[in-house]
Amino acid sequence: MAIERLQFASLQEEVRFLRGLFSLQRLADEILEDCLERQLGLAAAVDVYLSQCARMIHATEAFVVLRGTQGPVLSRVYGSGRVEVERLSRWEGALVLDERRTAFVTQLELGAVNLGALGFVLPGKFEGGGREVMALVDAVGEMLDSAALSFLALADGRTPLERLDELCDRAAFRPKSRIGKYELLTPLGTGGMAQVMVARTLGPSGVSRLVALKRILPHLAAEQSMVEQFLDEARIGMRLSHPNTVTFYDFGQGAGGGYYVAMELVRGVDFDRLIYAPPGRLEPEVAAGVMVQALSGLHAAHELLGEDGQSLGLVHRDLSPHNLMVGFDGRVKVLDFGVAKARNQKTITLPGIVKGKPLYMSPEQATAERVDRRSDLFSMGLILYEALSGVRAFDKGEDTATMEAIVSEPLARPAGIANPLWEVVEKALAKPPSERFRTAEELAEAMRAVVSPCAESRLARMLADRFPAQLRECERWERMSDEWSKRVERASPLPRAGEG
Repeated sequence: MAIERLQFASLQEEVRFLRGLFSLQRLADEILEDCLERQLGLAAAVDVYLSQCARMIHATEAFVVLRGTQGPVLSRVYGSGRVEVERLSRWEGALVLDERRTAFVTQLELGAVNLGALGFVLPGKFEGGGREVMALVDAVGEMLDSAALSFLALADGRTPLERLDELCDRAAFRPKSRIGKYELLTPLGTGGMAQVMVARTLGPSGVSRLVALKRILPHLAAEQSMVEQFLDEARIGMRLSHPNTVTFYDFGQGAGGGYYVAMELVRGVDFDRLIYAPPGRLEPEVAAGVMVQALSGLHAAHELLGEDGQSLGLVHRDLSPHNLMVGFDGRVKVLDFGVAKARNQKTITLPGIVKGKPLYMSPEQATAERVDRRSDLFSMGLILYEALSGVRAFDKGEDTATMEAIVSEPLARPAGIANPLWEVVEKALAKPPSERFRTAEELAEAMRAVVSPCAESRLARMLADRFPAQLRECERWERMSDEWSKRVERASPLPRAGEG
């Protein structure tokens, strides 16, 4: 849809729209320039661009599909991963998915050549078909067309689609692209503050280790508050050591000055994917198996001590099913302490500033009051409720209404949850913090008393059965690393026994 044809109800609405358009353009330029300069590749650029645009237009889900000569060569998805990419990628315009979601899809084109599709899913229905949103999505698509054109110029090939074949996911990064001492393999995902990529250490004689490399986003690298938040997470992560939290290996600055952290690479899927994967609602033993492990890691974080031997008073503040990773080995990890609150952290949260995701906030978070570890336990109660029922507890489809419900609405017991287990959920979700469990360990013990958590081996089998594509992708990372190691070894072979 051409922007010139839009009719605005007021000058203020037109100015707001143009400001949003300008912000998207500036974002696209910064991301493109950064990824070209650092030779990070088209997939890395698309990963950042998609997630940041989705946040700017308040989309809950988004996708990009680029097609080469034989079909899709690059696919990136933002959000839950439940968006119907195959069906929506063939659509053009606005499409009402259901009573609570509308998709806006634009086709990516260079002249008469179709490169793929870009789509965003926003909550609610839109008067007039959401013309302003569709215009923004079209503009985002045009910027992505330009970015693809810039990357296509770097690849050899006879046609644009053949050049896209050269830029597929399996060659996402340019040869030898690095951050610090790490060689990059493929992007994993992008959040509000940082991008995470699969990388490998550059050890001598082909000895290497796969890691998750997290780098601060280029357009945030100059914002001191964001840099300090990133550094706070690194400081916390380097002190944490528990089987159910992610291990931090390294921290530093790349050649361009941007900060990064190298962490344990968890091969698995987030808990949200498991909750909603077919064939349906999780058995209580499975939900408990995940939650008890996560609570163990969370308790270790809550008990973390500073260099002075005193408690850090750590509170995660951003717990959700997306931040609990279930590995293909059956081990559960608590992720992302990016907005965690600690006694001696450098960044300061001002009164009245709300941190966290509205769907999983505690009442005291929603009202911007002081929080302690019991706030995290309320969030874990919400995750447990969702795992057992398949429904988000206070989801009203809009942030303010959701937060009001968390603060004031009672919660009825869903059908299918036995009363002893419901009593545990109910106590975790008590509105006053004083009526909740005191520690994560206490909540885990209460769960064990009413349901037997499944073993890690059962979780591992379930994940392999339900997520074969993701398991194959993890195995591909290993093969890529092995191939690199063999190349290094051939270039500089180790001396045989008795030599040298």
